[in-house]
Amino acid sequence: MRKGLLALLLSVMSIGPALGQGLSCGAAAKSWPLFERLKAHFLNAEYRAFLETSGPMLAHEVENYDAYFAIMDELFPAGFDLCQTVLVRDEEPAFRQEIVMYMREDMRGPITLLLIGVVIRGVPQLVYFNYSSDSSAVLGELK
Repeated sequence: MRKGLLALLLSVMSIGPALGQGLSCGAAAKSWPLFERLKAHFLNAEYRAFLETSGPMLAHEVENYDAYFAIMDELFPAGFDLCQTVLVRDEEPAFRQEIVMYMREDMRGPITLLLIGVVIRGVPQLVYFNYSSDSSAVLGELK
């Protein structure tokens, strides 16, 4: 399964360099600007900014930064070469999930990021995120 996911990711990312670079990571139609900023922070190894700009539901977690991102600072201090949004699930009226995969040339497989958000009082909010080198573990968290 892992080889299949990697092959899928690499084929999707090979469609065009613009998909894996910049802010969008291949953003879907009706993308949430908050999610696009968070994906860009993760791509560029701006892990503290990821937490600081995550919004009111998770911004307080900056005080727990090391628990969330110390390993990323150690293993991926320069971030990633490319990323691709591989799943967007919108559930009416106000729920969204996105899965994004991040890669570098020297990696055997992707780091997979899950973002889960809700719209509260008309404003998209991040309510949960997780990332792992085990794509199956992240896929298992889809709601």
